[in-house]
Amino acid sequence: MYFILDLVVFLCLVAISYGAFWISWFVTRRRLFKRITGIPEVQNLGDGRPRDERIKGTAVVCGGSIAGLLAARVCHDFFENVLIIEPEEWLSSEDATRRFSWEQSNKRTRIMQYYSLHGLQAFCYSGLLKLFPDLEEQCRYSGITVPPAEANVTLAGTYLRRPPIYDKDFPKTMEASRAGFETLIRRLVLGRGHYDDIKQIIGTVSGIVPSPDDRSRISKVLVRKDTSNSSTVLHEIDASLVVDCTGLSRAGFKWLSKAGYGTAETYPEGKRALTDLKISLDQKLHYCTLICDVPPSVLKALPLPSNTEENKRSNYAIIEDKPTEANGRRMFTIQRLDGPHVMLFVGQYTDASNVDYPSIAAVRSLLPHLITHTPIPEWVFRCVDMLEEAQVNVKYSHVRIPPTSYIRYHQGVNIPCNFVASGDSVMSVDPLFGQGSTKAMLGAILLHTALAKTGCSEKIPANFSEFYFKEHFYKMDRFWQATRSVAYGLPFTTPIPGEKLGVSGFTPWYSRKVRFLAIEDEDASIALWNSGMGFGTPVDIFHPLIFLKTLWKVVSDRMN
Repeated sequence: MYFILDLVVFLCLVAISYGAFWISWFVTRRRLFKRITGIPEVQNLGDGRPRDERIKGTAVVCGGSIAGLLAARVCHDFFENVLIIEPEEWLSSEDATRRFSWEQSNKRTRIMQYYSLHGLQAFCYSGLLKLFPDLEEQCRYSGITVPPAEANVTLAGTYLRRPPIYDKDFPKTMEASRAGFETLIRRLVLGRGHYDDIKQIIGTVSGIVPSPDDRSRISKVLVRKDTSNSSTVLHEIDASLVVDCTGLSRAGFKWLSKAGYGTAETYPEGKRALTDLKISLDQKLHYCTLICDVPPSVLKALPLPSNTEENKRSNYAIIEDKPTEANGRRMFTIQRLDGPHVMLFVGQYTDASNVDYPSIAAVRSLLPHLITHTPIPEWVFRCVDMLEEAQVNVKYSHVRIPPTSYIRYHQGVNIPCNFVASGDSVMSVDPLFGQGSTKAMLGAILLHTALAKTGCSEKIPANFSEFYFKEHFYKMDRFWQATRSVAYGLPFTTPIPGEKLGVSGFTPWYSRKVRFLAIEDEDASIALWNSGMGFGTPVDIFHPLIFLKTLWKVVSDRMN
């Protein structure tokens, strides 16, 4: 009798504990979902002010790459005029907005990954649909496939499960190269005449001018229109808002310093001088990308999933589970791109300087040596072999990814109220996560949210920049922490000054166990897919049911 009572009490305690855990998780996830994902706000993209109520003056977007183009598209809905200032002269020509990017005769000189691996999370695609309602039609026009956003990523060769909850209406993404994606967005913003208030000039922004009546505002930007840098003539352009989208050059950081911003006599708790805002680490990542121009007959014969099954995405990716002293940590990807192109990619975190896979034969020789738990699918080897036998034309790109950096503007002081930054201008992260375009989209969403809060104001309010960068921290800091966590698990990473390598504690251990659980478990696979496609929160993997399943798998594996 006492045994039964004790059992009932024990089960009641277990049920109460589980219930408390679930409620705590639910409340935390709900708060994070609203605060950091950008999903609630993405629905508002495309909404703006009536033309006669827009903010007076010109929003100046410095840099015309992906982040700059999206920022300009958002500013169009709120400002009388939008001006993109872009340094590369050919981007003002028809070549920059071609229907097919592979027919371009020019190449981006300031985008090192223009011909490298490019990925697009489903979240970013959902935002693009709000900004450009005819996006899917325009993708087809440019030879870009829009398949279901299946990740098809393997953990050391073992597929993670396809989330079954999306079987009927799977979110979509694009199979596009970086060149194809950027050219498409540029044509949508500048090449069709849909946004007449957005103009672009060729030049280089070299500085900013504080307002003589109110130093908390920028009144003008200084532009050198001779892109050869031989001219000393600077042109002043009035600016109601300045958006730094200069990418890895992070020119806005230099403009602020040169103009005397970012300092104070005393610094409140949690605030820093401008010179102390930037932190960097170097995970020593190499990108080797081969873009193969495949004849139609060969392309049709390739055993790509999209050629053998309807509504399948033609990609496969494998990342080794752990680094080795000899080879670091390696990743391989094969992916169908826009037009008649197939990409082969090798990524490698390593101290070695001689990383080079310049030919299909070099990539083919690597594949058997990748450390996997399960074999690489046979169709991958067959595709590589067929590409080599066909002697297809190959465009090769080897990029040593520079150190990843983070300018913590949210900790800054005396930042002009009408200055913001987006994309790599604030933060660069590990590009293997495919979050670059998502960062640009979140920057556009934040800009839209901040502008929508201005109400009927005719100028940018005094707290605009502070609000923007605070929200930027809430939504983007998780990307930096993920990059830092992965990098600190690699023995050859150069850490942030004052920090040490090594990833210890429960969370890294648990995260790795969840990845293995996702190979066979539906709930874990959903959590990882949502995270990988930009729809999740950091606590998704801690759902009480996933937590219990993970611990049970650990115990059962040890018992066996």
